[in-house]
Amino acid sequence: MMDEADFLASNKYLDFVALNEHLKEVRPIFDDFCARHGFVYVPRMSIGRYPRIRITRGDAPTIWFDLSMELDKDGHRFEQFRRDLPYELSAGANADVPDGSKHGIRFQKGFQCFSGKPFDQVGAILQSEMEKHLPTLEKWDTQYLKENGEKVKLGT
Repeated sequence: MMDEADFLASNKYLDFVALNEHLKEVRPIFDDFCARHGFVYVPRMSIGRYPRIRITRGDAPTIWFDLSMELDKDGHRFEQFRRDLPYELSAGANADVPDGSKHGIRFQKGFQCFSGKPFDQVGAILQSEMEKHLPTLEKWDTQYLKENGEKVKLGT
């Protein structure tokens, strides 16, 4: 398996940069939303090499929005960018709760804001979709996630 240093020195890194280059077009929308609502970017290399932007806010619970390129009809990744490739925006929240084990339990819940949108159409709806769904996420506290979310044992 390739470690990060090998990846950065490889041609695969150049492919990664090229495949993610178009995301700079929607970055100002995320920048504005983050500034107005206190979200921060998740470091790009920590969320994989496929085109994606994830922003989060808070802890207990953490709320998030995640824009990502979808897969093709056969479930495979696209290797080259085209403006008609499908994107999805998902949103959700998670709360990590101690349970006496080393890592604890996570309660999480998420949903799709949109899917199957060609990248060309994402910029026109991205901010309104995040604004529309933010009040829902802000209502979700840890108790709500315990009662309505998925329970995941951490560290397994």
